[in-house]
Amino acid sequence: MNFIKMTLAAILMTLSVFTGPAFSTETDSPKKILVLTFSSGFKHSSLALSEEIVAHIGKESGVYEADCLGLYKKEAKDIDLSFLTADYLAKYDAVLFYTTSGSRERDLLTPEQKEAFAEYIRSGKGAYIGSHSASDTFYEWQDYNDVVGGYFDGHPWGSNSDPVTIKVEDQDHPATRMLEEEWVIQDEIYQFKPESFSRDRSHVLLSLDTSKTDMGKKGLNDGKDGDYPVAWCHYFGEGRCFYTSLGHREDVWANKTFQEHLLGGIKWALGLAEGAPEQD
Repeated sequence: MNFIKMTLAAILMTLSVFTGPAFSTETDSPKKILVLTFSSGFKHSSLALSEEIVAHIGKESGVYEADCLGLYKKEAKDIDLSFLTADYLAKYDAVLFYTTSGSRERDLLTPEQKEAFAEYIRSGKGAYIGSHSASDTFYEWQDYNDVVGGYFDGHPWGSNSDPVTIKVEDQDHPATRMLEEEWVIQDEIYQFKPESFSRDRSHVLLSLDTSKTDMGKKGLNDGKDGDYPVAWCHYFGEGRCFYTSLGHREDVWANKTFQEHLLGGIKWALGLAEGAPEQD
């Protein structure tokens, strides 16, 4: 445990290296984001660092203030989301999920809470940002599928696999403007349940370059016509939703490019930066 704390401290001490002028912005007053990291399934080792970095880049940029609840510290049996009501959500401009619902899915939220959350996004009162395992959450809730955009279906390319090449499909979006045509990165790369994801619903920003990737991995599904999206955005009603499947590894969270990618997606979700898709 001491080693983990020392490693976390070392990474946080280097944040000034990874955050700088690229985060400069002008806002009249920062937005407010609720950060949820409850994990009743697999608990990622990067959860503590993710909260620190989400808060840090918000403060450095002046774009938002992050309310990080530290829910990742809770054991599955002790997770209590009863506070997540319409009145509570009304205090925030967006909610960021880095979560897993696991075996407690059915009792984490009541039907009333689910409807309140869906309406919060659908009405445009709030935005949704999802990172990595946010797509490994609430499988039995159709509105959540429509908000996050797709459900996790394994990670053939594990966190210790060789780096992969990601295609940048939209270089004009705030979440991808810092990238060239390709992004080579080492992280845990997800595939998604084909029936849960649709390009008709979501605007794909990043996808796996299958021509430069080992496609002989065990457990590989066929994607949707061989399609393996990595990050996307869309609308749920009036609400903006941004999701990136990256963010398993600690060094990814500490990476300046990933931080800029995430911040750009957050700015788009908050309506502070424009890019496709535009609302009809």
